[in-house]
Amino acid sequence: MPPEISIITVYYNTPDELLSLSRSIRQFLRAGSYEWIVIDNHSAQDLSSSLPETKYLRMSENLGFAAASNRGAAMARSSYLFFVNPDCEFITDCIGPLRQALQSAGVAGPKVLNSDGSIQLSFGPFLSITSEALQKIRTRFEKIRWMQSWLKGKASRIFHPDYVSGCALMIRTDVFRELGGFDENFFLYEEDVDLCKRALGLKGPVAYVPEAKIMHVRNRSVRHDPKRANLEYRRSQIYYYRKHNTPLQNVLLRIYLALNPD
Repeated sequence: MPPEISIITVYYNTPDELLSLSRSIRQFLRAGSYEWIVIDNHSAQDLSSSLPETKYLRMSENLGFAAASNRGAAMARSSYLFFVNPDCEFITDCIGPLRQALQSAGVAGPKVLNSDGSIQLSFGPFLSITSEALQKIRTRFEKIRWMQSWLKGKASRIFHPDYVSGCALMIRTDVFRELGGFDENFFLYEEDVDLCKRALGLKGPVAYVPEAKIMHVRNRSVRHDPKRANLEYRRSQIYYYRKHNTPLQNVLLRIYLALNPD
């Protein structure tokens, strides 16, 4: 019989985090209920021998998050895909509530917590000049009392944002394949927003499911090369605007980038 869930993790130079994720999966998920597919994007340290319980596929180069995730999804045997970053840790069995939400939603994401227990901003509006500015303000002040109060209010029940973060994102396998998976033109960043936008147009709303919880430590995989990460963010941002936004939004983005080259 196929497993209840296929967990897919893209690993790039975060060995300690990946091993911590492994321990948390074994702690909170029932053995035999899942398969874990790890796509190693040509990391310096091959962890295949340390993770014998996984389907471990090592790439000959860094394909980026979207392309590597698609390779993992192609190997999956479950009817549900759960994309989980290596810098996440399970703190409960969050699979059931997310699967339940997908009975009426196209994509589902859990409540994401910081390591100190505060709520992480793991959802948001589709990208535009104004929405990105607002999201940056919310992220900057995420741990301030008023922002945590706002997040607690939003996380008090299931609701439907435009997107949920790809750090922990569940989708039905048939929906993912019908969408053609992640758009591989995104190397890093915004592929989750793009997927949610396409799923919304095809398969119903995106669901934020606070009953499901996971912990996430941001940006561990990009700390080794922040300049490359910033470059890829800009490339993804520009590509998203060209793909989804109006000519006016694209003009405004070019003006913004000209005034803020860094």
